[in-house]
Amino acid sequence: MSGRRRPLGFWDLTLYAVGMGLSIRWLSYAAAAGPASLPMWLAAVVGFMIPLVIATAELVGRFPGEGGLYGWARETLGPFAGFITGWLYWTSNLPFFSGLLYFILNTLAAAAGPRATRALADPWLFAALASSLAVLVGLLHWQGLGTGKWLTSFGSIAAGLLMASLLLVGLAVALASGPATDMARASYAPPLTADGAALWAIMVFAYGGPEALAFLREDVQGGVRQILRVLALVGVLVFVAYVAGSLAMLSILKPTDASRLAGLPDAFAIGLTRLHLGGLARLPPLLLGLAMLGSYSAWFGVAARLPFAIGVDRYFPAVFAKRDPRTGAPTTAILVQVVAVVALVILGQAGASVKSAYDFLVSMSVVSYTLPFVFLFLAYFQVRGAAPSGVWVAPGGAVGRRVFALAGLAVTLSAIACTLVPSPDATDKVAAVTKLIVSSIALIAIGWAIYLRAARRPALA
Repeated sequence: MSGRRRPLGFWDLTLYAVGMGLSIRWLSYAAAAGPASLPMWLAAVVGFMIPLVIATAELVGRFPGEGGLYGWARETLGPFAGFITGWLYWTSNLPFFSGLLYFILNTLAAAAGPRATRALADPWLFAALASSLAVLVGLLHWQGLGTGKWLTSFGSIAAGLLMASLLLVGLAVALASGPATDMARASYAPPLTADGAALWAIMVFAYGGPEALAFLREDVQGGVRQILRVLALVGVLVFVAYVAGSLAMLSILKPTDASRLAGLPDAFAIGLTRLHLGGLARLPPLLLGLAMLGSYSAWFGVAARLPFAIGVDRYFPAVFAKRDPRTGAPTTAILVQVVAVVALVILGQAGASVKSAYDFLVSMSVVSYTLPFVFLFLAYFQVRGAAPSGVWVAPGGAVGRRVFALAGLAVTLSAIACTLVPSPDATDKVAAVTKLIVSSIALIAIGWAIYLRAARRPALA
């Protein structure tokens, strides 16, 4: 590892962190909630993101290796907790990848025009295109982060251009005809409804991503110190982007006119029309699709580091611990991820009986994505002893560390509870909640079985 060139400089890592940490599509949910979303963004950054950044900054320095939150939980809470943390974090990403491909292709089709949108209605054409895109991203990362970073960097630049465009359109509309939302008379109280619960969970986990930088520590020029700089910079950028983007959306349209699914394209279409620039309406969906493609590439590259780390510990077959000696790419993990994503894409386009299995797999990822943050903050709380020389520590030392850990844990648990609140659109609310709980238990049980089987092998005894 030490002889391999580290491909990520400061700006490479910054763009990579933006690709993982900034998801512009959540602005539609914030706009639909109205000005009440603004204090919720602030509460989420104080209660979740700041503790998460602080925990990541200290833990990445205290514990060497590329395992990230898997290694942190293993070293502080024990091997089983570490394995389950890594297992849930990795497997929750696989359905997320297939869903993100669906979003990317439909957004790019909207930018291309009605003919492309109609063509994608063919489920097998969609499956072929999505599978091809998954294979392409996998091939890029097969060549190492020195190659895979470019798609992420390109997507993050597209996200920056899209955000800047949104702010400019929102400001121009407000100056030309006044903001669509009356901010002075609006209510800023968080909505105590099922929609409000869903929004809180989305806002909390919209700030997720800083913890994933730890998986890249062996690929970063400057190592841990560089990661700390990027954590601080991107943390501020993401918070400002979410708040400013929400304000721009509300400047263009009223909350009652904001769709949680199509709110961002609608806002651009309305704003550009008011500014007599309707001919540019296809550009924002194009930038959004490219931004999400960059995000997909970023998370794909990071996620492959987890099964590699678990393979090194022999809880996964030893073949997972193999990497290209020249590029450092975890080739087996990348191949497995590509196959799994393609399989999920095909399942998602299959008949009703098979698609129900796909829906169950997707539901597994809803709660399972949130649980690793519980282990992360518990691991941070369990850290004992003085930090090695040169390691950044939380303000207040041991007391401060526990305060931040407990704050992050409390907010994480509140967000998990909110994911269990059934949507008002659900026809059978009890069945919807039961499905989430059962699917999460099933995923944990599968991980437990894999762990027990591996732990019984003589090499791990």
